[in-house]
Amino acid sequence: MSRKRHKKKKIDTLVDVLIPVYGQFEYLTRCLNALPAAMGEITYQTYIFDNNSPIEEAANFYPSLDKSIRVIKNKTNIGFPGACNRLVGASRSPLVFLLNSDVILSPGSVDLLVRTMDDPSIGVTGMRLLFPDDAQDPGRPAGRIQHIGLTTNIRGEVIHSFIGWAADHPRVMAQREVFAVTGAAMMTRRNIWRNIRGLREEYGMGTFEEVDFQMSVREMGYNIVVEPRALGTHYVGATLEKYGMGYNLQNNFRLFHQRWGDKIQWWQYRQS
Repeated sequence: MSRKRHKKKKIDTLVDVLIPVYGQFEYLTRCLNALPAAMGEITYQTYIFDNNSPIEEAANFYPSLDKSIRVIKNKTNIGFPGACNRLVGASRSPLVFLLNSDVILSPGSVDLLVRTMDDPSIGVTGMRLLFPDDAQDPGRPAGRIQHIGLTTNIRGEVIHSFIGWAADHPRVMAQREVFAVTGAAMMTRRNIWRNIRGLREEYGMGTFEEVDFQMSVREMGYNIVVEPRALGTHYVGATLEKYGMGYNLQNNFRLFHQRWGDKIQWWQYRQS
């Protein structure tokens, strides 16, 4: 008896946009609305992983969601690393773009990241993120740099480069290699993700998991680059503040240093 051969479904998108979510659907709505302009002519598929959002909020949001967006709903909150791993497992495009639901992208931003990834030596790329124009917290100065790459100081602490600087300062506007980029808006290659086996879920709710991932990317021989022309607004910590959530920063910092401490270089001096 002959066996039917099942043909693999053709992959017709270049980028999978992967968004972990826990409530805060007003930000998610703005994030999703900004995507078409941010993508430009790039073909893409959007996936959402709902980390057990508050029931009433989710019930009010999902019935109106565009049916082209694929949603995975989980019964517990497994954190950012676990959500991203499951999103990548459920998607198929060659480029993977992790995106926080509280990041609002500017037009053409993802197109610029894709063009950056045309260089086969680059394994991860990120973008310039600004604090919101209406920010009131003096620690988050309105309209200024929130992220333009991560660096390390002489103590091996991972910090944001040029945080609080003017949005278009000449020193932040050059594409350059960086120690790492934030997982809030990070693009990589599916084959790299597969080889590294994704984000380490020992980091729980999150923090340092994307930096750990990028240490492995560099060990594979790839560069990590930030593209400042790609731009977004990041409402940092919006979910944490609303729901009183937190991350175990000290524990995750110790875990990161246990794994990579002898290989962490002092990157900050490169900016001087």
